Amino acid sequence: MGNRRPGGPRSGYDPVQIFNSTSFNAFGKVEYASIFCSDDNYSVQRDETWRASSRGVCLVTRITATVRTPSGNIEAEPYTSSGTSYSQFAIIQVGVNSKRLLTSRCQ
Repeated sequence: MGNRRPGGPRSGYDPVQIFNSTSFNAFGKVEYASIFCSDDNYSVQRDETWRASSRGVCLVTRITATVRTPSGNIEAEPYTSSGTSYSQFAIIQVGVNSKRLLTSRCQ
């Protein structure tokens, strides 16, 4: 789970949050820039938000999402960055069989 020191004084970035705005459950992976940061695997129900347990000073480089539908799994377009401190992301439906991972620019 993204690296980090549980329990101590707050330092670093806000934990990653992923809101699933689709009508289906989803799962994926949050990847961080440093080898000292452990990637997070996540699962999020429809209309729910997944929140990482902690993050420390880890920058996000990639987030993937697979949406489970009755017709099969749909791979969302991943979020990619050279390394961002953004913490709020969403899985949104942009077409019948198209999903996208977006970030909100708020921190």
